[in-house]
Amino acid sequence: MRKILCTAIAAVFLATILHGCAETGRTIRENPKTTIGAGAGVVGGAVVGGLIGGKRGAVVGGLLGGLAGGAIGHHLDQQEKTLAQTSREYAYSPSQGIRLKIESVRSNPAVLAPGETININLTYAVLVPSAEQQVLVRETREILVNGSSVGKTSIEIAREGGTWKSIVPITLPADAPAGKYRVVASVESMGGGKDIGETFFKVRQ
Repeated sequence: MRKILCTAIAAVFLATILHGCAETGRTIRENPKTTIGAGAGVVGGAVVGGLIGGKRGAVVGGLLGGLAGGAIGHHLDQQEKTLAQTSREYAYSPSQGIRLKIESVRSNPAVLAPGETININLTYAVLVPSAEQQVLVRETREILVNGSSVGKTSIEIAREGGTWKSIVPITLPADAPAGKYRVVASVESMGGGKDIGETFFKVRQ
């Protein structure tokens, strides 16, 4: 009887997992240009999971110092423009090889209170010779206060050519120190070099 009960519980658990995976897969198929990490997050400064999708690796990093105890949310990205559109804007030709260019780094909101969530938005161009080509891009975001690092995240993603927007939400701890914070973001790839941008946000009392 005990063996039968354990088997039944295991079957229900497996069915629940498979149903969840099917729902996630359908969401991605219906929205191919937007992918949300459904199994990742950083709680209390420690990475607790990876991201779905075969094109990406796991988020690496955490929160330190005054931001320890906060949480890094799920990575989200969306293709804003095709390779053809991006190539026209940059007067790009295939002979230039692989190029990466940050267009903007933004903190939203720019002012927030301890315990609230801020989105670190990064928009950048991926220029490649062929529409079929993919490039492994490493996105890095680092938060500094008074010159000292209090948080950093990094993720590697296989990108097609075009303009991409990616977002990493960070929930501040309830006791986050007030002050001005600097965010330094970068994108880099093998053969495509590295580009860096920055933004700022303020934590009020």
